[in-house]
Amino acid sequence: MALTREQVQGLADLARLDLSEDELKTAEQDLDKVLGYVERLQEVETQGVEPFAMPARTAWREDVSLPCDHAACEIILSNFPERSGDLLKTPGVFESPKGKKA
Repeated sequence: MALTREQVQGLADLARLDLSEDELKTAEQDLDKVLGYVERLQEVETQGVEPFAMPARTAWREDVSLPCDHAACEIILSNFPERSGDLLKTPGVFESPKGKKA
């Protein structure tokens, strides 16, 4: 299944990637290889093969909240382009990237 240049550009837009023409061409070729491999995998006979599941880990790393003094937190937060208090503003997932038409 070959993707068109427009489809690759659409995927890049969704991923918020600003790709040059050379990068688009490379991505198009790489995605064609990946999709070709997936098509080959779909041809494999799996009838009667038992599903395999990985057991869940039993020991997860515990999240540890490290203290941060007000001055250090302010320095860290000041590096973010947009914020409201201690909340950091990010682009919406389904919004078009800046400069791109939906």
